[in-house]
Amino acid sequence: METELVNNYWHVYSDGKQADIPFYSDEDKVYAMNSVAIVAFAAGVRVLCVTVNDTHLHVVVYGVDGEKFKDELRRRLIVYLKRTGHGARIGDGLFFSCDSITTRRELLSKIIYTFRNCLDFYKKMPWEYRYGVGNVYFSERFLSGQALGELSYRQQRTILHTNERMPEHWRIDEYGMLVPASFIDVQHVENLFVTPKAFLAFLYVRKEDEQLMKQQLHGRYLEARRIQEMRKRGNDLSNSYYGKGLMRVDLNSRLRIASKMLKEGFGSKSEGFAKALYLNLEDLKTLF
Repeated sequence: METELVNNYWHVYSDGKQADIPFYSDEDKVYAMNSVAIVAFAAGVRVLCVTVNDTHLHVVVYGVDGEKFKDELRRRLIVYLKRTGHGARIGDGLFFSCDSITTRRELLSKIIYTFRNCLDFYKKMPWEYRYGVGNVYFSERFLSGQALGELSYRQQRTILHTNERMPEHWRIDEYGMLVPASFIDVQHVENLFVTPKAFLAFLYVRKEDEQLMKQQLHGRYLEARRIQEMRKRGNDLSNSYYGKGLMRVDLNSRLRIASKMLKEGFGSKSEGFAKALYLNLEDLKTLF
């Protein structure tokens, strides 16, 4: 199982190491949970596990386009935070990453990591925490709440803040949150673990493994933020020089901008810098 390869699995997460608190209230967490379900449905991916904490969220999904899911989820949440005025807490600091999962062992570990993430922040067992998958794995799943099919389209749109028509059998609770058992692909997860014993064994992942995972995720957060900062500077220069953004100028123009930024000390001849300016690393070698 260590090296058994898997495809189309993704770990999508936001940066929990910042001082920003994007999901401060229960209302914020309900919106984030619903957004995961709505965006996943629209993007054609299946949610395997999710948790939303005050400072960040984690989602494991299965499908072809994890990057599309990540981008649309981030966009929807930023629109919400700005609309409600809560965006002042985060500014432009809602950073998301999307990591491809390539082995079965990594997949099971990421599901468990997401499942028990609330333990680190709230000292609650996952089945006691509302803004996660709850007690849906290897258990009887009685769907509480009201079926969406019992609501009018206008009522659904008002509660869920989307024009997308959700499956009529999905249910919402009294707080307007989609019941996780409605949209979590529970059977898929149970098939992956095969038995409850295997699931329980992974729950007790070694502490050093979990710490290493946290360090790796934080490193990816920092790299994603640095790329975004460099891209913003590049876009500012491109608009100043050419009146349009980086993606709309030619290669020579982007190289000129790269040269300017290198002279400013705003980057280095690295893959991250090249990615930020939509260049290849080989392109940077032609510069001074």
